[in-house]
Amino acid sequence: MQTGQGMKNLNRGITECIQRRGVSTEGLNVKGAQQTLSGSISKYTPEAHRALIVMHCAVNRRPFRSVADPLYIEKVRLLRPDMIVPSPRTVSRDINKIYREGSKNVKEYFSV
Repeated sequence: MQTGQGMKNLNRGITECIQRRGVSTEGLNVKGAQQTLSGSISKYTPEAHRALIVMHCAVNRRPFRSVADPLYIEKVRLLRPDMIVPSPRTVSRDINKIYREGSKNVKEYFSV
């Protein structure tokens, strides 16, 4: 079988699987996307990953340096090998920026 025919069969199978599972791909570029357990397609972005790290540290009172833990890095690379884990300094800057911007909104909200 020629390579072009094999790719055509593979792409046809992917399309049939997406249709069979009822996943909407409207407006999405499915290349690089991952399907979640609920059947929706999520697109990874480094910004979304950083936001989740910040939320994890803030909500669970985790130290910023937890992102430098070798087991955490290994877990991230297991799920996405090309991922670059942000440094603790980056996480700290992100949290401080969110705090500064959020405090402006709180100040404005309570101003009389």
